[in-house]
Amino acid sequence: MRTASLLLCLAASLASRSVAADRAAARSGPTLPNVLLRTQDNKPVRFYDDLIKGKTVVISFMFTSCKAICPMTNVNLLKVQRALGGHMGRDVFFYSLTLDPKTDTPEVLHKYAKAIGAKPGWTFLTGKAADLESLRRQLGFTDPDPKVDADKTQHGGLVVYGNDAAGRWSVMPSLADPTRIAAAVTRVIGVNR
Repeated sequence: MRTASLLLCLAASLASRSVAADRAAARSGPTLPNVLLRTQDNKPVRFYDDLIKGKTVVISFMFTSCKAICPMTNVNLLKVQRALGGHMGRDVFFYSLTLDPKTDTPEVLHKYAKAIGAKPGWTFLTGKAADLESLRRQLGFTDPDPKVDADKTQHGGLVVYGNDAAGRWSVMPSLADPTRIAAAVTRVIGVNR
């Protein structure tokens, strides 16, 4: 009888530690590489330390020569940016990472950001191909079919958004209604207030 009680207490203790560990892991959010990238203004930045840490962010992948979903995604994100109003660049930041770093130099990204009308608070980023690939995989912008995944023109139309300080992260189709995206982002901004 005493052995059964000890086993029951041990099982309860392990279960509570597991729940606590799961909660801590959920709160910390995704583990993101702190790779060195360059902005459209050719400024070096560390992905996690300079761009994500303690902030609410919206992350997308794109490339400037894309003729498929990128232009539509960016038009939609412009609408989201407008809907967020004064939150942009203060409470929330957009980051668009290139899938084609050979072509998308800081100068090319600068011209692209200007051409589409991106406002302050939206940064376009390039870097080493291996580092961008690591970020793409860590953030879940992958396809289970390796052939599709290797084709940058087939990249998924998603945005990842989250509040790093609160450990709250989610994903949404990049072509979802812009007011719906803005509302979801606004909800995660307020999580730690």
